[in-house]
Amino acid sequence: MIKISIFDFLFKKLTNIHYETVTANDKVKSCFLNLATHTAVSYIANTISKCEIKSFDKKGEVKDKVYYKLNVSPNPNQNSSQFMNNLIENYFYKGEALVIMHKNNFYVCDDFNVEKFGMSPNRYTGIVINGELTNIEKYAYDCFHFKLDNQNVKNLLALAYDEYGKILTASIKHYLKKNGSKYKLNMENYRAGDRDFQAIYESVIKENLKDFLENDNAVYPQFKGFNLEEFEQRNVGNSASNQDIISMRKDIFEMVAQAFKVPVSMLLGNITNMNEIVKVYLTVCIDPLADMISEEFTRKMYTINDMKIGKKIKIDTSTINHIDLLDVGDNVDKLIATGTCSIDEVRERLNMEQLNTAFSKKHFITKNYENLQEVKEGGVENE
Repeated sequence: MIKISIFDFLFKKLTNIHYETVTANDKVKSCFLNLATHTAVSYIANTISKCEIKSFDKKGEVKDKVYYKLNVSPNPNQNSSQFMNNLIENYFYKGEALVIMHKNNFYVCDDFNVEKFGMSPNRYTGIVINGELTNIEKYAYDCFHFKLDNQNVKNLLALAYDEYGKILTASIKHYLKKNGSKYKLNMENYRAGDRDFQAIYESVIKENLKDFLENDNAVYPQFKGFNLEEFEQRNVGNSASNQDIISMRKDIFEMVAQAFKVPVSMLLGNITNMNEIVKVYLTVCIDPLADMISEEFTRKMYTINDMKIGKKIKIDTSTINHIDLLDVGDNVDKLIATGTCSIDEVRERLNMEQLNTAFSKKHFITKNYENLQEVKEGGVENE
């Protein structure tokens, strides 16, 4: 609020009249970086949550209690997708994520304190789960701590947000200024000491002006003694373009895509060659993250002797890419005909239910792929 005291100086008397510049609602909030970051994290979290977390023992792949917990119900309050989304969001937004096991359930911690030691296991206290502070205390060997591979990413993005936010806000304000209109209100025959004028201004004039400025189609009632006219006639040829804002938005999305190792076209939504983009996305972004999570679960749940006999946890990213049966028919035939996969193994890759029969679990090979030595001994040379 700006109080006008020039009348006091001129007329040497007090007045309770004050004026405000009437403006339309032009609050601008820079949110492009938040939107880009949210988009990238959502892509990654949804992708990882779609993966099957496989459990292995000395017999091979098994669907044991650990498999059930990690793929179906990690804890009473979350399903596996919610659990994994929570883990990934903490990992990127906070730079780290802590998962603990408590009463055979897996929980992602909202917050925690860590006491670090050089040669001894770190100690975790002040663990908050689902908004509730617990009295649980853990050490590094019995919890799962996932840390962002480059902690500087978070700081760099925060710094970029500050800088880009200032530039973007200035660009938007410039755009609005160049493409907006300003008016001046000429008021005649009023008295500086008129005590009723302030009430009239607040209740009638100011509200009418705000409605007039903030609506695309509006009528301003012209009172006698009041004249509203445009302060500067806008020259259409000098109006500002929004291309700078669009270009800056693209720059921000590209910057975030590089930081999160997500293909730029994915983040911008301009995907033309889906298969190639997904391959790059899996190779540089998802597979390394899946390997890191798999290794952390494996090393904390199993000993070296367990691992020697085949016990491990592995996030399978092979089924992420959508497969059209009609497109892969020839390849399916080759996989079975060469003995590479059984029918059930191929059906699993295609996200189809396994038949679980003796026939579907066998491996077959066509005559074309017989052993060369057996062919020679069988009659080619004898003939």
